[in-house]
Amino acid sequence: NGTRIYSELNYYESKTNLIRHPSASFSDVKLRVGPQNYYNPLGPCGSPNRLPEELIGTEVPCEGVWLEIDNYRLAEVPRIVDNDAQVYRILVGLQGTIGSDWDWDSAILYNKAKRDETTHNRFSNTLLQEALEDPTAAAYNPFGAGVNTNYERAMVDVYRNSEAELSLIDFKISNANLFNVWGGPVGFLFGAEYRDESFKDDRDPRLDGTIVFTDWQGDTFPFVSDVVNSSPTLDNSGSRDVTSLYTEFAIPLLDTLDIQLALRYEDFSDIGDTTVPKIAFGWRPTDWFMLRGSWSEAFRAPNLITVNEEIVARNNTEKDWVCQYVQDVTGSDDGLDENCEYSMQRRAGGSSELEPEKSDNSSIGIVLTPLPNLTMTLDFWKIKKEDTIGLFGETNHTLLDLVLRVQNGLNNCDSFGGDPALGRDAVDPDAAPLFLQAGICPTGQVEFVNDLYANLDTREVEGYDFGVYYDLETGIGDWTFTWVGSIYTRYDQKGGTLAKFIEQAQADGQIPGNYTIQGLGDLLRMNGNQEQKMNARVRWDYNQWGASLAWFYLSDFYQSSLTLDNEDGTQTLYVIPSHDYFNASIDYDFDIGSSTTRVRFGINNLTDERAPLADRYFGYYSDAHNDYGRSYYLDVRVWF
Repeated sequence: NGTRIYSELNYYESKTNLIRHPSASFSDVKLRVGPQNYYNPLGPCGSPNRLPEELIGTEVPCEGVWLEIDNYRLAEVPRIVDNDAQVYRILVGLQGTIGSDWDWDSAILYNKAKRDETTHNRFSNTLLQEALEDPTAAAYNPFGAGVNTNYERAMVDVYRNSEAELSLIDFKISNANLFNVWGGPVGFLFGAEYRDESFKDDRDPRLDGTIVFTDWQGDTFPFVSDVVNSSPTLDNSGSRDVTSLYTEFAIPLLDTLDIQLALRYEDFSDIGDTTVPKIAFGWRPTDWFMLRGSWSEAFRAPNLITVNEEIVARNNTEKDWVCQYVQDVTGSDDGLDENCEYSMQRRAGGSSELEPEKSDNSSIGIVLTPLPNLTMTLDFWKIKKEDTIGLFGETNHTLLDLVLRVQNGLNNCDSFGGDPALGRDAVDPDAAPLFLQAGICPTGQVEFVNDLYANLDTREVEGYDFGVYYDLETGIGDWTFTWVGSIYTRYDQKGGTLAKFIEQAQADGQIPGNYTIQGLGDLLRMNGNQEQKMNARVRWDYNQWGASLAWFYLSDFYQSSLTLDNEDGTQTLYVIPSHDYFNASIDYDFDIGSSTTRVRFGINNLTDERAPLADRYFGYYSDAHNDYGRSYYLDVRVWF
């Protein structure tokens, strides 16, 4: 009867093995060598490893002393990460027609992805501390330079098991000849979709708080986990249902002018609903020239993690602007951290109050075809996105805390708490007079920042894209050349409610104007926001042979966290230079019976270019570059 059934069954499996650097304790979670430790050089009198009295003096007591461990790496073994992943996908659909003009399509989909990760050669804080207090020769020996240190007794495997599921059913119906206008028949489409999404993230008991470690300073979960070099992370899960409706009209208004009108509605079970329209046109007065443009509203729903995530704690070294203000006003740092930068914990978490990010998008461009085998495109675009989802940040929270404290002055210091997102230590009595001198209530260092995901800033991005496409047939083969790129001319971010509150305080002179709010202002060329991104590719095919050479380019940018001192006493930002590299491949096609086989040998990063140097943990800016070096691959594909 003309109805067609189609289906898909897909299974994907991967196994990876990664060797990583050894573990190192966080600087603010210190382990200690017990006074009875067998290898303690300042251990008990009579201990086989206690240094001679003439070297350590008489002030070292006979019962031994505790030794703090800092900046120490457990370098006996590397971390080894095994990752097993599986993806299942099942789809069944129906297609058909109603009458002579209406086409319909409906399908049911189920997709599940699982990833089980185990990291070997991790160290338990609890077991390691026990080994550091062992008075026998089985104790952990931090003085052994990695040789015979008895590290095995503190080693553990740590797992993370994750899965995500998607169930979907949809229906759409279309008519290419709904009715006629001046330029021809109007096309119409309507569709509906229902989907169920869910995820689970199961962390190791030593990470999720099931097994709790408490250090000698009293730090415990959720400030520290039981795994050396890993921040605590709770198990996490979430789900949502989404109902979508959408429609579209393709209108040939004139012989040379096409119009597109579209509308989409989505209703989320956890964050509400949204409706967005789109208008686009294409005008081709001649065969070699077309003018095109569009305007649309768009949205990006917060993903399930940003809505449902429990505490994810990470320790970072950040600026405390309250401390800096006291130093600047009083000219003293007595009792304060010398540079007001120290480790504080960020406790990120999801929020059910999030709304979708919304944006206005517009573009205008031309398509030129001066020759049958040459096409050139140029499109100018502009995006304004509101309610950008993100974290306000530890440094920004300390700046907000400063504004609140300056506005409060010395009123009700016993009960005044400042920014409620901050958890601060008790006031250091030595530093309290400086706070009073600066005119604000005394407070201690930041221990943690409760930073929930929120709709924050407004981002405006502008630029243009270009493309050149050229095909050439010759006696020695067919050639295809492409050159495409994006040029950014604007990348600004304006603050939301909290940031505007701080900016107003600066404008009123309440806090210094050079206390900067992170993530706002002109962000073009800052921290990976390059002005230019482009690539070019030439492809050659001749009979059964083929080859290609591709070029990739990223322009320079500066790293805002690093400055260089000049001879005249001024400072300049550190510029990370532009980066480019080449990929090349050669392939051969041949038939075996009724099948076709293609064998391709390729080289990525042909000239073995290294990523530009940056002030980051691995020596390069990983958000923009990778440093894999030259790599080779062999790809074999068979079509039946």
